[in-house]
Amino acid sequence: DATVNRIDDYDVVGKSRPSLPDRIESVLVCPNSNCISHAEPVSSSFAVKKRANDIALKCKYCEKEFSHYVVLAN
Repeated sequence: DATVNRIDDYDVVGKSRPSLPDRIESVLVCPNSNCISHAEPVSSSFAVKKRANDIALKCKYCEKEFSHYVVLAN
């Protein structure tokens, strides 16, 4: 878990914890080479699912689920 500190004049004035979005659009590339998103002019779309010690991303088009390490490596 991460914490973002807001600093003003060298003093911490606030803290917040960022959260994951429900979907990530048009940023990542599906690692499944058979996914239709590689052949058609569509924007990528992944549903974000948080697991105990991992984050899984599920492609909207091929419906395959990948660890975030696999998707971010592409």
